[in-house]
Amino acid sequence: MRLFRLLTLLLVLTLALPLAAPLGAHPVAAQDAPEVVILPINQAQFLPGVYFDLRIEVHAEALPEDFAVTINDEDAAAFFGADAVEETWNAGADDSPAPVVAWTWRDVMFSEPGAVTVAVVAGGETTSVTYTVREAITDGTAKNVILFIADGGNTALYTATRLVSRGMEQGTYNGSLSFDNFEEIGLLHTSGVDSIITDSANSISAYNTGHKSSVNANGVYADSSPDKLDDPRVEKFAYVAKRVRGMSVGIVTTSDFTDATPNGVWGYGRDRSGASRAAYAAQILDDGLVPEVLLGGGASYLLPQSAEGSRRQDDRDLFTEYEDAGYTIVTTATELDAALADGTPDHLAGFFTPSDMSVWLDRNVYTDNLGQFTDQPGLVDMTMAALDVLNQNPNGFYLEVEAASVDKAEHPMDWDRAIADAIEFDRAIAATVEWVQANAPDTLIIVTSDHGHGYDVYGTVDVEAFNAASDDAGRREAIGVYQNAGFPTYVDENGDFFPDSWDVSVTLAQGKVDHPDFTEDFQVSPVYRAPAICDDQGVCVDNPTDDENGITMSGNLPAGESTSVHTLQDVPVYATGPGAAYFGHVLDNTDVFFGMAAALGLDPMTAAE
Repeated sequence: MRLFRLLTLLLVLTLALPLAAPLGAHPVAAQDAPEVVILPINQAQFLPGVYFDLRIEVHAEALPEDFAVTINDEDAAAFFGADAVEETWNAGADDSPAPVVAWTWRDVMFSEPGAVTVAVVAGGETTSVTYTVREAITDGTAKNVILFIADGGNTALYTATRLVSRGMEQGTYNGSLSFDNFEEIGLLHTSGVDSIITDSANSISAYNTGHKSSVNANGVYADSSPDKLDDPRVEKFAYVAKRVRGMSVGIVTTSDFTDATPNGVWGYGRDRSGASRAAYAAQILDDGLVPEVLLGGGASYLLPQSAEGSRRQDDRDLFTEYEDAGYTIVTTATELDAALADGTPDHLAGFFTPSDMSVWLDRNVYTDNLGQFTDQPGLVDMTMAALDVLNQNPNGFYLEVEAASVDKAEHPMDWDRAIADAIEFDRAIAATVEWVQANAPDTLIIVTSDHGHGYDVYGTVDVEAFNAASDDAGRREAIGVYQNAGFPTYVDENGDFFPDSWDVSVTLAQGKVDHPDFTEDFQVSPVYRAPAICDDQGVCVDNPTDDENGITMSGNLPAGESTSVHTLQDVPVYATGPGAAYFGHVLDNTDVFFGMAAALGLDPMTAAE
């Protein structure tokens, strides 16, 4: 009996071993067989005629004698009609380099729908992945697509935004958000290749490519090469739309235009940090996308390194290069208005601040925070300007609009700034819906976020009682829950949907599920919040100058995190217009790409033929 149990256990363990490998990407190999990595990854999906790079990495000093790559049992070189480019490098720590040999087929495509299996033989072992090439949906009737992104937005934040901007009477909201009544509402999964928790780069990459990516990576599958800009690419939606249909492309953001979400429209690389951002600023011109509209911050990445304030490490003057490429350049709201008054330009680029643009609350209430950049346009003005330029193209357009600082305010738990920018986001969508009805009813509008935050509202705060309390116990008694919560006292007398004052007698008790050690008083801050500061050892503690009279909140993040972080939650997606029905379901974030293509009836093979 004991022998039988032992044999049974060994059999169970043997059957379980293959399940430990991630879907064929890194199989358990024989002792003398090298590790093989295939990019794109297992389960990737494609449209026929969309370009991508296929990279095979063999983690060894040289290719084994039996090395072979087949696609559906056909030699890969014959399948693609081209030979791969071979590269070698050492991957890993400098004191213990691991040699890698890579074979890469660049700018290849699958021409027929169906299952595709890529198999690699190396050292007596076979590694394989299977892809799905989806059939293009060609009966779509949309001419234009507008993708609105509230970076970091989630259902709870939109609920708070509705409450603050519309008010409530006896439990009923006095109005709806502009996208509440869109025909279709669904949910999107947000996880990436390497983590259940996404960042903005790989999440927006999924929307724009239909493929997963890794944290910090955009438009690529992250490989092990030393060069952070040569990773295998997947053609982005904007490139496909322009190449196949001749559509115009626009990007509007309240962030630095090289930041992850706007960069999702055109950029390629596995690193979203400063050095790569300088490259992204030039990729627009170097890679040939040349969007018709580009509006946001980030001017410091256009200046040659010799100029004051430049964040480039070369002598390229991208201001001049953008002008030479045909752009009308503007740097203030006044210049933006003037550029449109003089006749709608064919190409419009606005760079309004050196880095991220200022949030609504600072542009309209706490203006001392603006410094010398006092003439910045808002999201509504930038969106309307983009639509006027883009609508000149009879072939249609693709526009991505990002309310970037919803996320940038949620990280330091600056609730009022996050909600104010979410209201501005709502106003931009409302203006766009009105514009679409009058000018381009054949437009699909999608509203979503690239990832969520663990934000919610759980009551209200009596501000006078809170400030009068001398300790945490007394301050906690000023928080009302259930029937003691009542209603906040925001007032909007002028009807612009923004509170007339953000310093109210009863405000929201709100918070995040994740945070460092900090203090919270729930009240509007005249300056951007910094809840925690970090010492020389990288340990972050409560910032004594932020919310000095607040309740002490014990942190639940690693000691090196100074702000809250993204969360796993599915994010809502709202859609209206032709093709909207696609989005009224629970979907993966990669499905956004395919839904936009289906709405347009976009068939990339028509260009290939």
